[in-house]
Amino acid sequence: MTSSSERPPGASAPDPTWPRLRGARVAVVNWRDLDHALAGGSERYAWELALALHEAGARVELITARDRHQARHEVRDGIAIVRGGGPFTYYAHAAWSLLRRRRHLDAVVDPECGIPSWSPLWVRRGTAVLLVVHHVHQEQFATYFPRPLALLGQLLERVAMRRVYRGRRTVAVSESTRTEMRAQLGWTGDIDILPNGTALPDVDDRVEDVVAAKDPDRVAVLGRLVPHKRVDLVLRAVHALRAERPALRLDVIGKGPEDERLRALAAALGIADRVTFHGFVPEEEKHALLRRAALHVCASDIEGWGQVVIEAAGHGVPTVARDVPGLRESIRDGATGWLVPDHPDLDVVGARLTDQLRTALRELAEPENTTLAVKACQTWASGFSWRRMRDQARTVIEEELHHG
Repeated sequence: MTSSSERPPGASAPDPTWPRLRGARVAVVNWRDLDHALAGGSERYAWELALALHEAGARVELITARDRHQARHEVRDGIAIVRGGGPFTYYAHAAWSLLRRRRHLDAVVDPECGIPSWSPLWVRRGTAVLLVVHHVHQEQFATYFPRPLALLGQLLERVAMRRVYRGRRTVAVSESTRTEMRAQLGWTGDIDILPNGTALPDVDDRVEDVVAAKDPDRVAVLGRLVPHKRVDLVLRAVHALRAERPALRLDVIGKGPEDERLRALAAALGIADRVTFHGFVPEEEKHALLRRAALHVCASDIEGWGQVVIEAAGHGVPTVARDVPGLRESIRDGATGWLVPDHPDLDVVGARLTDQLRTALRELAEPENTTLAVKACQTWASGFSWRRMRDQARTVIEEELHHG
């Protein structure tokens, strides 16, 4: 885990602005932590939220699954990490961990990673519970699991979750997610917004320098390599454009279970020499890769919030993406990127992505257009920070402790 440059030192005194958090015992129950092989944006969100509470003087534990080679217990930045269980047995680990602590817990933060931890069942009625929803997973269950298991997951998210968390404070990370909760889950209770932040580059380059560093034929994909991110559509777009743009190159920045399949696809398409799979990279290297990219592409089926979009924008990189929940909210269409109309047929989506990629690269070949895009992207990204998110998170938990 790396520390954000925005984060106050762990040894600093608790922030006096949130007095009820000082000494409060809080459990953050998240499916994975940042060191997990499948960690992504939701794990960063959970960690930043845990840090926010720790900085305010709370005693915070992160209860999470245990990946191979991970220790069962660890302390990072003053936060105790308690690991146990795998993709499914983690829920038993979380339940037992909360039951053991129920007499002493003041609050639980329970992010829904497809299925939540059902924390209201394991803690006292007077314990504050915050349910965090990144995005609705109804379609993802069908993408990842066989039909019987997918139907069970959909039922748990659509029916059981609404009943178990009735009367508990619920937040979504974006307006798109709140809308999807109403439409797909039939959620009628209050849903507040606790937005994502992003790690803005710790540099102060002039716009002219950022523009000069751009390679007009360099495209990037940033994020976890998992099926619903549809990185294969980006590979096919690069293949379709290979003749008209012989210098086109793609940097794939991230890791995940799709890595081997995507490498094989690039080889089968004859574009292995055009695509570099970087895996997980240090922040400095990621900054260098984004700094030279002209364009970022996100073909994901759905996002709670386009965190990678904002991260790319912080480096002056606009994004081509599907017009789906989360992405349509994190992109200012025509200014910080381009939204491609979605379609149930992925072949149609792929063709539209290819056309928009072609058009965007052509536009960005003009220095004045790149300058406008860099300015718009960096201005837009500057409005999102983990510091702001942490302040809002502390306020939400403080309110819940006050009402408890």
